[in-house]
Amino acid sequence: MDTKTLALKIKNLLDDKKGEDIICYNISEKSTIADYMIIATGNVDTHVKALAEYVMVELKKEDIQPLYHEGTGNGIWVCIDYGDIMVHIMRKNEREFYNLESIWGGCPKI
Repeated sequence: MDTKTLALKIKNLLDDKKGEDIICYNISEKSTIADYMIIATGNVDTHVKALAEYVMVELKKEDIQPLYHEGTGNGIWVCIDYGDIMVHIMRKNEREFYNLESIWGGCPKI
């Protein structure tokens, strides 16, 4: 599966579990850390954790494992690194405070 297809699949998985304000940026022209940055909001800690777990479990079924993940213990902000795709799932307050969209907002959305 190519990177863009995988990014869209992750976006759809987040949508399946009622992730909110899901945005996927193509950051390949502005960054070397990844090609795509996905940002989503969960309502509460348990929702954030459930969204992250769902993505990781569903992709594991296709032998797609994250290189690293952080934040699944507290559910405030979970970051999942799939190499060319970075996934950020956070509560609304954290999303507003850290405002990742201000960094990547000029990049094209998919």
